[in-house]
Amino acid sequence: MQKIALLALVLAVTAAKFLDTHTTLAQINADPFGHVVLSAIKAHLQAQTPANEVNMLLNGVGAGLVQDQNDHDHAFELDTTTNNRIVEDLEKEILYHQNQIASNTQLRDDTIEALAVSEEDIRVTIQDIANNEATYAREEATRNQQHETFVAKVAAIDDVIDAIDDAAKLVQHLSLGASFAQLKSNYDTLHKKLSDNTSHTALLQPVITALTELATHGVNQKALTKIAQLLSEIRQQLVSEKAAKTDVEERQAAHWAEFSVHLSNEHTRLVERKAQLEVQIQEQKDTIEDAQSWIEFHTLELENSEERLAGQQAWFAVQSEIYETQTAERAAQQEIVDRLQEHISEKLSTTAQFIASRN
Repeated sequence: MQKIALLALVLAVTAAKFLDTHTTLAQINADPFGHVVLSAIKAHLQAQTPANEVNMLLNGVGAGLVQDQNDHDHAFELDTTTNNRIVEDLEKEILYHQNQIASNTQLRDDTIEALAVSEEDIRVTIQDIANNEATYAREEATRNQQHETFVAKVAAIDDVIDAIDDAAKLVQHLSLGASFAQLKSNYDTLHKKLSDNTSHTALLQPVITALTELATHGVNQKALTKIAQLLSEIRQQLVSEKAAKTDVEERQAAHWAEFSVHLSNEHTRLVERKAQLEVQIQEQKDTIEDAQSWIEFHTLELENSEERLAGQQAWFAVQSEIYETQTAERAAQQEIVDRLQEHISEKLSTTAQFIASRN
């Protein structure tokens, strides 16, 4: 009984091993690659090729897989190196364009602020020029009026001095013995001249009165002496008045000469400042326009670089997926080869039976 049980156990183990072998080979046959390999082995077996040649076939297939993987590893390594270089270059381009956009944006914004200041400066400068010109015109008109008044007043004083000198001559002639009748014509002319004067009426009134009394009451030396003294005093007053007015005129003229030079220099400075600001404003506008153009240019270039980077990354992702997929496929294929080699070495009859029975 023990021998029968032992034989049954051996038969059961053998059947299980046969079943496991068939299951494994069926799984290999279901794989496209395994099917091809099994077909190649079948052809060798049908040709009654020695087992070692079948192993050589499998070794060759395995070596081919290894070589293919090595070639693929090398190609993928080159792709990776190239990709990293391209990505690095594109990232540098992107950073460069981003920096250019930032710097030109800052330049544009700063220049816009500076332009606003310049435009306010030129507005103030233009107003200062207008004020300067208005001041010059007003002060020049005032000075001209002062001079005209001075000329008129000095002319009036000179007329009065001439009249006083004429009166002094009349008195002198009378003092030397000329009769009043002889000088009647000169007296009338002088009297009218003095009476018609409107600039120094109060000053001349005593002279007019004295000459009238002289004509009315007759000539006497005492009266002539008093009149001569009066005329001398009045003349001195007139000379002093003229000197005072001349002094004022000279001071006003000197002040205007100095002030007009100051206004002219200030006008020149303001006009030059306006011209400088006009150039500065144009340069600032050009800078803003150029900066905006560069912003637009680098924005387009940035978009282009980002698109290229995304495309490069998408391409490499595909290549990586292909590499991983094919690497996994080769690993699976190598496992099939290894399993077949195991079966050829250990279970050749069972394997040959399975291969012979497959379609």
